[in-house]
Amino acid sequence: MVLGMGLPALPAGAEAEVRVSVTRVKASPARHTGKCPVVVEFSARITVKGSGVVRYHWGRSDGTRAPVRTLKVQGRKTVVVRDRQVFDKDTKGWQAIRFFGVKPKLSGKAAFSVKCGGLEPVYDGGHPLPPGSRTDPVRTAASVTATPSSHSGACPATVGFTATLQVSRVPARVAYRWVDSLTGEGPLQYADFGAGTGRSRTVSASLTVTASGGGWKAVRTLGPGGAVSTRANYTVTCGSGQPVATPAAATETQHYSGPCPATVRFTGKVTVDRVPAEVAYEWVDSRGGKGPSDVLTFTGAPGSEDVIPYDRRVEKGEAGTVTLRVLTPKVAESTIDFTVRCQDGNPAGARATVTDIAYAGTRSGPCGQPISMLASGVISAPRGPATITYEWVKNGRPIELTDEAASTGTGPWKWDVIRLSLQKEQDASGSVAIKIHNDGGVSPALNYSSACAGEERDLTLIATVPDHAGACSSEGPGVFVHNRATIIARGLSGSVVYQWARKTADGRWADWGSRGGVSFRGDEFETRSLIYPWKVSNTETRQWKLTVTHKGKEYETPVASHTVTCA
Repeated sequence: MVLGMGLPALPAGAEAEVRVSVTRVKASPARHTGKCPVVVEFSARITVKGSGVVRYHWGRSDGTRAPVRTLKVQGRKTVVVRDRQVFDKDTKGWQAIRFFGVKPKLSGKAAFSVKCGGLEPVYDGGHPLPPGSRTDPVRTAASVTATPSSHSGACPATVGFTATLQVSRVPARVAYRWVDSLTGEGPLQYADFGAGTGRSRTVSASLTVTASGGGWKAVRTLGPGGAVSTRANYTVTCGSGQPVATPAAATETQHYSGPCPATVRFTGKVTVDRVPAEVAYEWVDSRGGKGPSDVLTFTGAPGSEDVIPYDRRVEKGEAGTVTLRVLTPKVAESTIDFTVRCQDGNPAGARATVTDIAYAGTRSGPCGQPISMLASGVISAPRGPATITYEWVKNGRPIELTDEAASTGTGPWKWDVIRLSLQKEQDASGSVAIKIHNDGGVSPALNYSSACAGEERDLTLIATVPDHAGACSSEGPGVFVHNRATIIARGLSGSVVYQWARKTADGRWADWGSRGGVSFRGDEFETRSLIYPWKVSNTETRQWKLTVTHKGKEYETPVASHTVTCA
């Protein structure tokens, strides 16, 4: 699952310090079949807009969570974050980014699988890397040991790691990085092998552990002859006495809107800090109901175990909490709130409309740096009361940006929806629509394209063409669809000539309508809006563009498509 949402803007009256979007969450390689150990790189593109600090960490399907990291932002920032993991046996799962205090709480999941078709030779102090000739490229090998590999007693404890690096010939310089199960890949370091030295040397690292748990370190050498060591595993059990069991409840449908009765599934994990341990738990809810209960047995090493899910059936609308409660060895709780809003159909006759796409934010250099665009829309209905759940659809696919529109009155009403941010560098053209969950209806799409015209960066253009679905007529008043364009000039004075063009059925571009002109006074970022209405008479799919001429130079917008369906 990959999130492709833009930056949502909140409705009037709501405030948010920071807005976050996550795209391109992926694993590389996502599937590996062959020799192990192997390095899998996880990456994600985080875009933050606003003022403040965003806290996040990488989370994994096995319950492991990396340390929390922060992003400071003042305005808008896009960063690519990475994490590397070493796998030396068959495994599969996912990694994702979890945020604190902002939405989304969890990014898309980067799934991966590793199937080891054999192990690379392990070259260590007792098994040297074979030598190579002076003309062969330098090969490298690495092995790592942990001391102590198992600790039980007072904490904090220090675990030391020794890596043996080998080369096939000298002189050589080896670039390497430590890879850690929690913190991912460390900084780049170098090890030098002189002409008169041996082909093996050791480097070291240490780790201070403050709580019971386990992990590993490995070493990756870089370059054409690079290699990956196996993991050096360690476990730490702090103190003595009873184990501490920590529950964590979760649900993917925390806030549900739709037909009732409905079943909301709650899942959870219990983590212990030392073994052996037996943990008794139960599910309870705020209305006195009880779910499954069981006893988990932990042996081998501290870690986490899944509990039996609680499938809670809700007959009608409800808001409450569900708690995963540890009973032994010591009571501990994890509580999650939920809401269920029953919505059967759309009796209010509500409909969605995408009303506009316009530039957002500062325009200080609209062509010199990426600029986002905001799509706006409304939910309207001839009567109330009603609660309508809606979702943005981009390029024909829902993007999980969902909210509610509501009215408590009985007359006609209208609601401005959450605006959708379209990042110019990612979404230079496409279409957006709004889906109403109550009845599954989708609004007509608004197609758009945007570009900067010319090296002089005088003009910024955006053309939009709305879809139409309804009755069409070539006689009488007819039905009109409106092409719209915005020209933004940077200190331009004088006139600009424009001409609409449409692709004909045989694939040729033909001028459509009369040439027009607009004038600019020379002010910074003057805006002129162009509207061209045309009558709908037949079902068709066509393409449009706008040609702009300034100082003898001609510029064109990208192509924007439209679809007309005559009922």
